Amino acid sequence: MPTYTYKCESCGKAFDIQQSFKDEALTVCPDCKGKLQKVFGKVGITFKGSGFYRTDSNPPKTD
Repeated sequence: MPTYTYKCESCGKAFDIQQSFKDEALTVCPDCKGKLQKVFGKVGITFKGSGFYRTDSNPPKTD
């Protein structure tokens, strides 16, 4: 199950929770009953190289 981070707009409390994809997003802070906002982080992916072309993954065959 994926882990989601939420932050309360009222009290500022942030917490992580595991939820199924089918579960509804949380909207109410468990501490102060304020509005929760889902926090989205940066994706950890880096592309390196001179470029990304169709031929990059299929090097030419040498006979």
